[in-house]
Amino acid sequence: MAAQTAASSLKEFKIVLPKLKKNFLINGNPLEIMSPFDRGLSFGDGIFRTFLIRSGCPINWVMHYEKLKVDANYLKIKVPSKKDLLHDIKKLFNDDKTYICKVIITRGISNQGYQFDRGIKSTRIVLKINYKNINKKLYLDGVRLMMCETRTTHNDIYGGVKHLNRIDNVLAKSELDPSVFDGVMLDQNGYINECVSSNIFARYGKVIVSPKQDNAGVSGVCKQIITKNVESIGFSFKNQDIKLEELKKADEVIITNSVFGALYVNQIEEKKWHDGLFTGLIRDLIIKPDIK
Repeated sequence: MAAQTAASSLKEFKIVLPKLKKNFLINGNPLEIMSPFDRGLSFGDGIFRTFLIRSGCPINWVMHYEKLKVDANYLKIKVPSKKDLLHDIKKLFNDDKTYICKVIITRGISNQGYQFDRGIKSTRIVLKINYKNINKKLYLDGVRLMMCETRTTHNDIYGGVKHLNRIDNVLAKSELDPSVFDGVMLDQNGYINECVSSNIFARYGKVIVSPKQDNAGVSGVCKQIITKNVESIGFSFKNQDIKLEELKKADEVIITNSVFGALYVNQIEEKKWHDGLFTGLIRDLIIKPDIK
């Protein structure tokens, strides 16, 4: 019976694998198989970025690659060259459609144990994920968020790094009601840190406030874009601790990521908003969304 089950599983794998080969590259090779000894699998020992590809062109690529390098430096992982990653992207995304691209860099393959050879070769993975146009209603009416019980893990060394240890976000995501778009996560001191899948900002008049992420969470490329451009559109920027009650006093609350761009928040708990002024101004600076 066990032999039949194993044979059946192998047959299914052989059917599915050719389809999957079109959706990933491992070290530039669609035929390479992920080693079970890869440290990304064993320990979450790696980093990643997620962004849009339009007609083979990675959106905000320069900033995403620079963030890969910064995060890799924190964890002392050897990041592949920009040339190698761009070659993978052009090889995998070779039509005129819009896709989501996920680039994963692990420390590489090692034997049992946390120790690793200093000359270890990193593993690079590029995933091709189908993209669905964003519902226009979300841009017009905003989105509702809920508060998550799961908090971000505090770490003084690699806070803000987009590493592969995302169990906090996984557990927080499992809390979400289907009627909400995303969930707000607090840090260990009870301050707003991020959303499960996005960064969060508050507007108080002409001041845009972002929660500090020195010890937890992911400081994304969209946050960099806002920081860089906010003064040019008549606002100022502050990075500071924010409690939930202070967030509720904001004139506008915005969430961002590198797939949907920017959305304004219309409700958290009993608090409701109807203003998307800053969201509309910043949206095209981050990503021009594909809206249906």
